[in-house]
Amino acid sequence: MQGTTAVDGKGFTALKKNHVVTTSFGAQPEPPNPKKFLRRGSRQFRHGARIPSVEHHSRNTDAQKPAVPLRSDKPVQGLTTSTNYLNCNAVEVINSTPMKRKDKDVPYISREDYGKVPAYLDSVKAEIEHEQELVDMYVEEQYGPVKGSYQEHEVMDEDERRELINKLKQRWGDVNAEYQKYCHKVNFDTPGERKRKASQEAELKQLEEYIEKLSCPGPLAIHT
Repeated sequence: MQGTTAVDGKGFTALKKNHVVTTSFGAQPEPPNPKKFLRRGSRQFRHGARIPSVEHHSRNTDAQKPAVPLRSDKPVQGLTTSTNYLNCNAVEVINSTPMKRKDKDVPYISREDYGKVPAYLDSVKAEIEHEQELVDMYVEEQYGPVKGSYQEHEVMDEDERRELINKLKQRWGDVNAEYQKYCHKVNFDTPGERKRKASQEAELKQLEEYIEKLSCPGPLAIHT
């Protein structure tokens, strides 16, 4: 009767059979046969062909490296050749064809703009100067003439600057020669030597700062 359950187990065999049929895919697997089990030596034959054993296997000896020489083997000596490698190399170089360059670019030193300032740098410099003039005009209108402006300074001559640098270097050499007499001392005999060493160190430092400022590139403005 439809809708009832076989509580007493009458339909268990049919349910199991239907379950196996519906859950398998493709051909039905054969049930295991207890009389057919793996026997010794049965794996040596597969589809009628015998698996080769180790005794019948032969390795390929063509790709083997030559044997290592024995310690008792003597090297072959006295081999000479009549080939003159210097002459061979010279003939090969003479007969060789020079390689052609793939690129046909004009050398940089042969260009028209070689050694000239690019045009865009001139335009950028002009724009910076124009902006600086506008800023100076605005500041002068707002706050009046600025004290210590560029008009109140004078540019130092290049020859005068070199002469001043040379004199400062000469003075530095004289002070350094006197300083070498006390630089190695740690314990001084008199307080005067300690003060003399400190003053020489300060003077050397000040001279180095002056030389560094005067050696900077660009014009040097002097306050008048």
